[in-house]
Amino acid sequence: MTAAFVFQLVNALVLPAWISLVFFPKKSWRPLVVYIIAVLMALVYAVCVLSGLDQFNAEAFSTLAGVKALFATDQAILTGWIHYLVFDLLVGHWLLQQSQKHNIPHAWMIPCLLLCFMFGPVGFLAYTLVRSIYRFKAKTSTNNS
Repeated sequence: MTAAFVFQLVNALVLPAWISLVFFPKKSWRPLVVYIIAVLMALVYAVCVLSGLDQFNAEAFSTLAGVKALFATDQAILTGWIHYLVFDLLVGHWLLQQSQKHNIPHAWMIPCLLLCFMFGPVGFLAYTLVRSIYRFKAKTSTNNS
């Protein structure tokens, strides 16, 4: 399998999980779908990591130039991409669980999830802002009662 093929595969594989987060947030099967897809992608990631161990250099992580050198091949870029896809998905899943725990309307979560899907930490930041607003609103309404 080529790196380009695996890239297309993992990009397609992650979509049903994100669709379930955005469009089916309260379905009982949603967490299982997310976890199965995350585990499958983590397995692909593990294979990519193991296949590139001969090029691994722990010291390279100490400098920007070293990290840049680590990502000099398609295989290394693919491995990093899968890493992002899996972690962004798991963070998105966690955000959704937290929003449900704190009774945040799902309409407020859709932008957070989309930002998490596209820009990872920006989605987390957006959720943090939304959560802070809802925490402030809850505190204010309790004090006014």
